[in-house]
Amino acid sequence: MSPIDAQISSRPAVAERVALVRAQLAPISSRRALLDSYRRESLCRLASPTQNGRSAGEVLDIAYALRWAELAPDDPEMEADDCP
Repeated sequence: MSPIDAQISSRPAVAERVALVRAQLAPISSRRALLDSYRRESLCRLASPTQNGRSAGEVLDIAYALRWAELAPDDPEMEADDCP
């Protein structure tokens, strides 16, 4: 289990929200498309607190990071410069 997975599993409310966002990100099949989505999302983000004090931004960041890790690199040069 990765450190992120362990942290998420200890907070059921956060884990549920991350799972919901990850399900919405599932159709994105490349890191470049995921990066474009993250950039658009970050422009619209509202950092309102959740039930347990976690911000919506933190949930989004975790979900995007997990999806990023699942996807194969598109372009090796992009990896170092464009990580979310």
